[in-house]
Amino acid sequence: MNRTRWWHVAVAGALLVVGALVVTTPVAPAWTTPAALAVLAAFGLFYALVGRRGLSDPRWATPLIVAVVATVAIGTALSPNVATLQCIAFPMIWALCPGESMRRPILTCVVMAIGVSAGFWISLGGGLDALVQGVVIEVVSIALGIGLGVWFTTEMRTGGENTRLLAELTAAQGQLAAMHRESGATAERERLARELHDTIAQNLTSLVMLAQRGQNRGTDGTGMHDDFELIEQVARDALTEARALVAATATVPVDGGLAAALARLVGTFERETRIEIDTSLDEVGTLPRELEVVLLRCGQEALANVRKHSGASRARLALHRSAGSITLTVGDDGIGIGAADAASAHSGFGLEGMRQRLALVGGTLRVASLAGGGTELVATVREEER
Repeated sequence: MNRTRWWHVAVAGALLVVGALVVTTPVAPAWTTPAALAVLAAFGLFYALVGRRGLSDPRWATPLIVAVVATVAIGTALSPNVATLQCIAFPMIWALCPGESMRRPILTCVVMAIGVSAGFWISLGGGLDALVQGVVIEVVSIALGIGLGVWFTTEMRTGGENTRLLAELTAAQGQLAAMHRESGATAERERLARELHDTIAQNLTSLVMLAQRGQNRGTDGTGMHDDFELIEQVARDALTEARALVAATATVPVDGGLAAALARLVGTFERETRIEIDTSLDEVGTLPRELEVVLLRCGQEALANVRKHSGASRARLALHRSAGSITLTVGDDGIGIGAADAASAHSGFGLEGMRQRLALVGGTLRVASLAGGGTELVATVREEER
């Protein structure tokens, strides 16, 4: 709409200016001046009624081009000043002749130039001098018109191609992001399935077996009492595992930055487990959302491991920035991991999930036993990787 509005302004302005030139510089014979004005008025009326549709409707493009060429050629034959309309005629021809080939707009410009040259020859009184003058003027005019048209069309096509490539790149990035999200969701579902199978499902299976054994005991009160104690213990273990699983997967908002989110996570963990955690949290500033989530998830998983496996009474959590990298360290004073456990840690489900998350952002994970007992987990991400 804005493009056609500017065309309306340009056409109206050009007709008014050319009409003023025709009136102020009349030529002989006297009747040619009103005739030239009549040609301009006829084109203005045609443009206002139907011709302007050619700017938006391809069906009206050819009639508008014919009207423009005829108006300039006939008007120049009546008054040389009408040739000034070429300043909008050439651009309009190129605008109304879209397509891959430039042959049509170039041929149309040549036809108009020939018509205007003939118009000059007639309005300047005929003869060789009038013909030469008209040809020279039109050679310059058509050179500028075709040159600018070719340059403008080439730039428009280049811009269109760049826009198309950008759209394809954006679509590819969207597909890649969707694949990453799907991959992350699949990995998370697999992790949850493994956790449920290894913990809660096994506990529930034990409960079923204990209940069946209790039914088979009949009136053996002592045996039933022992079974009830076992059922209670297994149920408590299942509840603990369920809480640990929920704590490891629950969403923790990263409002206020990564350090503040980790502090909230530590506070919640201490209230639930009664395990004291020493914290050292650097204010790392604003980080990409994806990086904050990855490090926060690593902290959740590491604390879940402390809860489930370490038997620790104290733990520590540190977040530090140095030399272009951010390091999250979680340690405890628990039982640690032996050589066999250290070898199998690389295939552990939770640790493998952390490694996969960190790998997506160019990070690394290190897990080791401490000399004085306990385990230390170190997740590192380099900021320049982002």
